[in-house]
Amino acid sequence: MRRSAGLSQANLGSALGVTFQQVQKYESGRSKIAAEKLHQIAQALGVEISYFYDSKPAARVGEKDPESVSVSATPEGALFRESFDRIKDPRARYLLAELARVFSEIESGRER
Repeated sequence: MRRSAGLSQANLGSALGVTFQQVQKYESGRSKIAAEKLHQIAQALGVEISYFYDSKPAARVGEKDPESVSVSATPEGALFRESFDRIKDPRARYLLAELARVFSEIESGRER
């Protein structure tokens, strides 16, 4: 999400009052994020805090909620979700999420 919002780890860290190394720890799952900090992250990324909790993508602040099917609404999505939930390595979860993001950008014609 940070990348799609156009923020570097240093930029996000500056907005949060932490170092880019701390942002790396948040992203990798090595550090827990306090509720207040999560609220600040949502503000910096321009999303509702529900973005971090909902199973469907949240709209950016001021935009309509995207019309999308929940991941678990299809047999493939349910299988993906079940499999993803069993992955414990934060880096592997991140990489799989990035792979899904790249596929969705290709699908919608917005390759990097």
